[in-house]
Amino acid sequence: MAAVGTAAATTTKPDDDAKKFGKWEAPFSIENVAVHATLLHTGEILCWSRRSNPMSTIDSMDEQKTNAFLIDLSKNPKCRYTGNQPQDLQTPKEVKESNVSIFCSGHCLQPDGSLFVVGGHIKDAQGARLTNVYKPGKDGGIWTAKELPSIGRWYPSAVTLPDSSVLAISGSSIADDYGSIDLNPQIWRNGQWEKKFVKQPPLQGHQSVLPLYPRLHLDPFGRVFIAGPKAQSAILDLNAPNNEGRIGDWLPLNEDLKRKATEREYGSSVTYDVGKIIWTGGGNDAPDEAGKKRPTNLTEIIDLNVDNPKWQPSAPMLNRRRHHNATVLPDGTVLVTGGTSGGTVPMEFNDLSPNEPVHKAELWTPDGGVGKWTEMAAESSDRCYHCVALLLPDGSVFSAGSGEGGAPNPANPAKDNLTNAQIFKPPYFFQGNPPTIDGVPDETKYGKPFTVTVRGSDSIKIISWIRLGSVTHSMNSSQSVVIQKLDPPKTSAIEVKTPANRNAAVPGYYMLFFVNTQGRPSVAKIIRISPEQTKEELTLQKPAPIPSTNAMKPAARMAQVVSSIPELDEKIIAEQDRPHVTVGLTPVCPYGLGPCWAGAFEGLHSINDVDVVRPLPDQVNSVAFVYLKEDILPDIDVWRDEFARTANGSYDIRGIELTLSGVVTTKPVSGEDKLVMAGTAIRPDLVLAPFKATSKIEQDHKARALMPVSDHDLSAYTSLFSAIAYHPAGLIVKMIGRLHKHGANEFSLDVRSFELVDEVTAS
Repeated sequence: MAAVGTAAATTTKPDDDAKKFGKWEAPFSIENVAVHATLLHTGEILCWSRRSNPMSTIDSMDEQKTNAFLIDLSKNPKCRYTGNQPQDLQTPKEVKESNVSIFCSGHCLQPDGSLFVVGGHIKDAQGARLTNVYKPGKDGGIWTAKELPSIGRWYPSAVTLPDSSVLAISGSSIADDYGSIDLNPQIWRNGQWEKKFVKQPPLQGHQSVLPLYPRLHLDPFGRVFIAGPKAQSAILDLNAPNNEGRIGDWLPLNEDLKRKATEREYGSSVTYDVGKIIWTGGGNDAPDEAGKKRPTNLTEIIDLNVDNPKWQPSAPMLNRRRHHNATVLPDGTVLVTGGTSGGTVPMEFNDLSPNEPVHKAELWTPDGGVGKWTEMAAESSDRCYHCVALLLPDGSVFSAGSGEGGAPNPANPAKDNLTNAQIFKPPYFFQGNPPTIDGVPDETKYGKPFTVTVRGSDSIKIISWIRLGSVTHSMNSSQSVVIQKLDPPKTSAIEVKTPANRNAAVPGYYMLFFVNTQGRPSVAKIIRISPEQTKEELTLQKPAPIPSTNAMKPAARMAQVVSSIPELDEKIIAEQDRPHVTVGLTPVCPYGLGPCWAGAFEGLHSINDVDVVRPLPDQVNSVAFVYLKEDILPDIDVWRDEFARTANGSYDIRGIELTLSGVVTTKPVSGEDKLVMAGTAIRPDLVLAPFKATSKIEQDHKARALMPVSDHDLSAYTSLFSAIAYHPAGLIVKMIGRLHKHGANEFSLDVRSFELVDEVTAS
């Protein structure tokens, strides 16, 4: 089987800088912007982008076509297209051209080395209903369209499971006009979709809405761990029983599984040892002194091997980053590359302003505690939104991509769409020659030993099994590692034991590295772990699912399964006998509140006054709907603070609109007669005011401009004032309007509409 980048094994005299900071090789051109990238067991890298021509200035961002290509780094490098291209099920097999876009799909490597791809792109937030499988082979390999998933998926995640099946989860669909996230995870098994869905997340409470591209990992017990980007991590046990005729169940929520850095979209997480995960950066903080909403540099680690796993703070990165990639290396360190540290409004989603993209890589070394970060050499190019990074068999890291976002036409300045790549050689490349290993088989089985021979005088201290990576959008769910530490052997023969726990090392292809006492890894042999069961396999006893002292109060659960978020929303509306509160929300995410909703949904649940959050926002008007615990006048300043403790700066609350009922009279206020709604036992008097253009809550998310105000809205206060003039004792009025806070217990409401309910009888 081919090895990538073997030229790196030649001896050169390292300079001191390379020993300390590593070294980036010169950039080289590739076929297109590498938005999606996978290292194949053949040694080639499979990539695809958004458009055929990333330099085009015409409106082609929704092109229904994929041009997947292969990069062979052993040939200096050489790119070629795959043997055919992804297609729909109706396309005859002899047709080579693509008629579908698998941009923004989810993908993972299967045990036979083929790449499973689910979903794709019709428009932003509208997922294509597609399943495609790529099988490497001669003449560029072959793509095959497979059975359709239940729904289109845009920004889904996919992960290979210990039994060789695949979990596909999340993604927004074209099935509705809201860009809402799918509720029904699916299992791909033996070349087709299971007829039974995976159990839905709890349908009440903040777990019912999944994030886009959830960061998936497997714990040592075979459960799926969703590390983020929401603040609250979750665990899905696909082998747990349930009473709904579905597959698996979700563990109860646990405060210990809530990251302290809270919601962090476009952060990157990676497994750096069995059951051990580090989360790095992402999100947007509150505006700094310059008004910039920068991402965080915070990192957190969790050990899923223990009974009561808990996120713990790790050392912060040297740079703030989002849209970066975290890549585990053969010695168990983690390399972070790319990303932007910027937060210039309104570019805070992907700030490419001068000096904001982070060119310097950094290396995290776990030391049994919080770990430490070390600055590495700087890459030549910006690597931000839509960049990728992959560990290669020689221990170097492939870095490429950046660009092809969904900005207005022309889609992107050509300079921001990068059709080049670079190779990073970590400092260990300059610590002598790599070990040379003989005798590694092409395939092995769980728990089975085999003997290798180390040439020369090298002494090996670490053996690492690192699964081939498959990366997009700062996420690499295929990446996993098993590290075996050795007492340096006294002979050149080493017995290697294949991992015995398939939960820690799912079936498929791995890079097998041998790291010497100088820290230099060998060029890896790509070896396959067979799915075949063996008597040497290790089955771990599952721990208690949650420590009772840290369990969160369970939310009431709907007994009936629903098909979609819109259906769930209708059920919640039907249950309510109180008016909703409309909350104007502006997401940093450019795709609107519908698909980019999970963090806000979680944040609204953290507001103490809020009882229920409807799971479906209004994508067109960029507003959400909540129900209060009591009929109060909410303190908008408190709401913003409580919301930001979970959602950070990823969303702004523009304001809130209430429906209120009460007695309205005319009273002098600051020397002027104004309408006032009488207070109650739990809310103060409320001064009313005319509705203005700036009172509008609804906003066009694409233009980031308030929606037009109607003449009816503008005249509502005057009409009500005229009606009250004939009723000195006042009228009972139901009204809707924008709430403002002016001081301690001082509020006003801009009246948008009203309904006269009854007269007040004079006493």
